[in-house]
Amino acid sequence: MRGALPVIPIVVGASVGIAVHSPGVGFATCYLTLLLEVLAWVAKRQWSRRDWVNATMRRIDAMGGVEFEDYVATRLGQAGWRVRFTPPVGDYGVDLIAERDGRYVAIQCKRYGKSVGVAAVQQVVSGALHHGCAKSIVVSNQEFTAAAKQLAYTHGCQLIGRKVLQTWVPPPCPTPRRARG
Repeated sequence: MRGALPVIPIVVGASVGIAVHSPGVGFATCYLTLLLEVLAWVAKRQWSRRDWVNATMRRIDAMGGVEFEDYVATRLGQAGWRVRFTPPVGDYGVDLIAERDGRYVAIQCKRYGKSVGVAAVQQVVSGALHHGCAKSIVVSNQEFTAAAKQLAYTHGCQLIGRKVLQTWVPPPCPTPRRARG
């Protein structure tokens, strides 16, 4: 729920409260509107995750940054990792923190239209230290520049680019052939 959406319940609640001359009714309306907004957001997010199980690379390339983070988190969860999202602001270059068997991994997700540069590696490596993670990973729908690969090698940061990401994507189902008759 980024942007202006959290303002809607306040405006609706205040409008109703003023219209009926009752601050209590206005507060209750504000609360109910916020609750409905949160439930709609959660339902949309869960519905989207179901679609991602069979996402194609074309679908991944069309995702926004937050959707791509959700996709990566969902795939890691399916592989047995417990994943939590960092706050959208002040994340120190880490979008997700994944944990399995007591090991914590800092992950930065980059849904780009071009190669990922060295800055992404710098951010996640330093962010991993800040978050107390032993390992760092950058996941992207594109490949990485030579400088990014070199820095990742130096710091032991794993890079998951387009070629590896495609192995996460299931192959398309074959089209059934029609029987001749």
